[in-house]
Amino acid sequence: MAAASPAAFIFDLDGLIIDTESLCIEVAQQVLAQHGKVLTKEAQRTALGKRPLDCWRDVAALLGLDVPAQQLFDQTEPLLEARWADVRPLPGARRLLQHLSDCGAKVAIATSTSRATFGKKLSKKPWLQELFQASVCGDEVTNGKPAPDVFAEAARQLGVAASSCLCFEDAPSGVEGAVAAGMRVVVVPSLVEAQDEFKAISQEEAAASGKGGVVQVLPSLLAFDPTIYGLPPFGDLVEGVIPLDPVFTISGTVVKGFGRGSKELGIPTANVDADSLRHSIAEAVTGIYCGWASIGDSSEVYKMVMSIGWNPFYNNTEKTAEPWILHDFEQPFYGQEIRLLVCGYVRPEANFTSLEALVARIHKDGEVSKAALSHPQLQHYAAEAFLQPAAAAAAAAGGVEGVAELEEVAVAASG
Repeated sequence: MAAASPAAFIFDLDGLIIDTESLCIEVAQQVLAQHGKVLTKEAQRTALGKRPLDCWRDVAALLGLDVPAQQLFDQTEPLLEARWADVRPLPGARRLLQHLSDCGAKVAIATSTSRATFGKKLSKKPWLQELFQASVCGDEVTNGKPAPDVFAEAARQLGVAASSCLCFEDAPSGVEGAVAAGMRVVVVPSLVEAQDEFKAISQEEAAASGKGGVVQVLPSLLAFDPTIYGLPPFGDLVEGVIPLDPVFTISGTVVKGFGRGSKELGIPTANVDADSLRHSIAEAVTGIYCGWASIGDSSEVYKMVMSIGWNPFYNNTEKTAEPWILHDFEQPFYGQEIRLLVCGYVRPEANFTSLEALVARIHKDGEVSKAALSHPQLQHYAAEAFLQPAAAAAAAAGGVEGVAELEEVAVAASG
């Protein structure tokens, strides 16, 4: 049963549309280390979604750090300012915003970011600036999240009642504020540990109460189904796979994993070292993806399907990336560099009732991925320079620049 069609859609920015959370965590860790403190998971959760000074005030109080919030802000801001423009969009963000625009929907951004920083974050993303009609920043309202001010003002600017809006949020403080404004909320948690905090109510219950509430908790914007809200379906599937725009890349070292791929599953997966994974994608990016892979000094490129996340069936305690390269190799390649270009989303992570069900699903994922990667829309990525040994090394040395260049290729290909 379809839910009531929203009059407008309100989006948070950080940790939902763009991956600023990874950068903020990195810089916060550096600054706290200078004061003899460690950024705990609890502190990360406390900081999510809030205005910078509110964030540092609450983190300092939680960690017992007797340093003024303004001083901590002044230490972090120079480290962040030069890098804001290069933060990457999160998977599914551009796709959903473009779909809403194509449908003629009203869209606004409601963010804790200041107006000046907001401009910096969007300065290299003209496509994003074209996909919303209004924006409200944290320094333009009296009270920051978790107060409802920024959400109420976004609805006012769009000329709709807050209670008629569907809001997308990633942070507990933002969810609290949107619900307080009377909005229905779709939560896409940017911290995996926070997922269990959000309990969804039914669409009917939210509508009947007139008070809004969390109506969906999704692992990714890629998992959002617009037809639930009376909108047309996405029309971009390639053999059942969602093409990514932009694509993302991972390069790292093949390490020994849990030993279950070949032994238990009969599927020889590789494991990417944890540091490379941590620096390549946001913590909350999970799911089954497909794309292209190359190994070591070889220029050969292979189709692959990959699990990113915690593998619910095995209940991993550490996030992993486990690509299954769809090719038979005579020898293992532990210790060699692996280069992965990820261009398609197959499905969310899922749990299974039996090992046999898991194995069957992995094989189905492989078949789906083979078909999608044979389609011209995804096949052309096999020729990307990133997948070649020397080019991959140069891209890694260039950091964000190497990835940014590839993103531009993705945008051009989709256009």
